[in-house]
Order: sequence, then structure tokens, then C-alpha cells
Amino acid sequence: MRVEIRTTPQDKARWQALAESRGVSLSDLVRALLDGQRPRRPRREAPPVDPALLRELARLGNNLNQLARAANRQEPVPAAALLVRLIAIDRELAALRRAYTRADPESEDAASPRAAEPGSSPEEPGPC
Repeated sequence: MRVEIRTTPQDKARWQALAESRGVSLSDLVRALLDGQRPRRPRREAPPVDPALLRELARLGNNLNQLARAANRQEPVPAAALLVRLIAIDRELAALRRAYTRADPESEDAASPRAAEPGSSPEEPGPC
């Protein structure tokens, strides 16, 4: 069924802008507001995820989980060893962030999480 209302061009433009800002059609906005609900935003598809990035993040998460498990069991962990592992994780996350936030997404080097090869320098400890 179709329902029509009369309004000014300014009101229609304002309502249309509100609907667009919420990612819904004007009809969906009006229906939701008349029903006393908030208009639902359409679901967006999740962006594709680079499998190499996912593996690196999973590995780092595993390292953090090992540290958390030891802390929760109140196992004695030397402070220096803990600090070294946390610094290594922080450096690896920073390297991943740099690799995945470069300006030129077409560059193969910019997309490679191994560009900095975390854990490969002598000062930087490897995986836990």
C-alpha cells in the first residue's frame, strides 16, 4: 500500500539527508519513526581479511593468552622475561600496523606483513 504526505521541499531534503546519514531509505526512516523504533542500519558485508594478517594476529593473541594464563595461575614469571615478551608483542603489532596502513595499497611491500619480519632482529625476541 502506498501512503503520500504533503511537505515542503526543505523538510523533504532534511528528512532525506537524515535517512542517508543513517544508511536507510526515506520510507524505512518514516516507518521506523512512526512505529516508535530506531531505523535499522542495513548490514554491511565484512571487508575481506588478509589471511597472513589473520595468522599473525592469532599468533600474537596466543602469546598474550599464554602470559595471561600464567598470571591467572599465579605462576612465578621473572619480570624481565615478561617485559621482554610484552615488548616483542608490542613491536610486532606496531610492524603489522605499519605494514597494513601504508598509503599505497597497490604496493606489494605495503601489503606484506613480513616486510618488517617481526622477531628477526637480534634485539627483538622471537615468538614466545
